[in-house]
Amino acid sequence: MIIPKDAPAIAPAPAPEWARVHQVPVRECGQPLVPLSLAPERILVRPAYHVAGIPGALPECHAREEVQKRLWAAQALLPPFLRLVILDAWRGVRVQTALYDQCRAALARAHPGADAAALDEMTGRFVALPSVEPGRPSPHVTGGAVDLTLATVAGAPLWFGAAFDFPGPVSFTRHFEERLDAGETLDDRGRTALENRRLLHHVMTQAGFVNYHAEWWHFEYGTQRWALLTGQAEARYGVAAPDLNPFATLAEGAPVP
Repeated sequence: MIIPKDAPAIAPAPAPEWARVHQVPVRECGQPLVPLSLAPERILVRPAYHVAGIPGALPECHAREEVQKRLWAAQALLPPFLRLVILDAWRGVRVQTALYDQCRAALARAHPGADAAALDEMTGRFVALPSVEPGRPSPHVTGGAVDLTLATVAGAPLWFGAAFDFPGPVSFTRHFEERLDAGETLDDRGRTALENRRLLHHVMTQAGFVNYHAEWWHFEYGTQRWALLTGQAEARYGVAAPDLNPFATLAEGAPVP
């Protein structure tokens, strides 16, 4: 199998601080969240946090309706022997909190001399601070963020140089680009990771997503970061949740259809 190698290099991109991202106003468009696993002929879904047993993680990945359509568009840009694999999309605040705490604890073990402020800063690079505040929602809480990778139709995952959710500099999207820029010669695995990152980044940005610079797997549409990076005046998506309980909206005394 020959993985395409003609995707363009990943260009340097702005890396705005959370404070700038949260300055973007949110005008919720009301678009529903939809399950992503209902079109397996288009994209594959493997909810990583449910598989890992994270408390509150759902056995399905949900995203906004437009995000789903744009994922289909990204998939259409791939060669027929490759598939998008969705690892996470909408994420409730309980899961967000668990991930933040786990990442912070792991970084504390890796950096025993770091104080609380330094740990918060490092953690915030890889897991957004859990928030359902209307003006500063965590990206995944909106249903506009998606984490994904690539695999072959035979089920072989592609190599990206760092595991999903690894909290280190090698996970930065341009890590291998920067090594090239510095004059380094990449070995075969490094070159493979570079080419796979370029391919994923290319098809996702062509479909209208923006990438979070510190995570090769994380892309957004309709969020505050998306609005800031694309020059939009407002974000389209605020806090959302999938409708998993059909009885919750049944008004007392209302007629049953």
